[in-house]
Amino acid sequence: MDKTLTLTLPEYVYRQLQVQAKATTRTLNELGSQVIIKNLAPPVEEDLPPVLRAELEAMSVLSDEVIWQIAESRMNEDKAALYEVLIDRLKEGSLTSEGQEMLTQLREEADALMLRKAHAFALFKSRGHQLPTLEELHARQP
Repeated sequence: MDKTLTLTLPEYVYRQLQVQAKATTRTLNELGSQVIIKNLAPPVEEDLPPVLRAELEAMSVLSDEVIWQIAESRMNEDKAALYEVLIDRLKEGSLTSEGQEMLTQLREEADALMLRKAHAFALFKSRGHQLPTLEELHARQP
């Protein structure tokens, strides 16, 4: 359900919105809504596990520094190595049921890490920061 919000804008902002709305053949309301949505923290998917969903939602109040640390975080090297070994065993057909359980757990951890990182970058962008290029990200890796 849509809600109505009345805003008082500086004259120059209102004029800019008018010009841009006309140039893009949108209404002021459409353009204003788009600008607000673009600058809000990204929504968190409803179908995520409750603990992960709560964690992602809580990230919106963290500092830029902490958000950046999350965006740059990596899986523990030992876990990453174990993950690769388990994948190799799966491909070879020699993965035990215990190994399958560990692989499932590590895959879930890796998926959660990727969601945290993606959400951190989306938050960073919603706060008006320029995201680094892939080249810049690769150059920062140890």
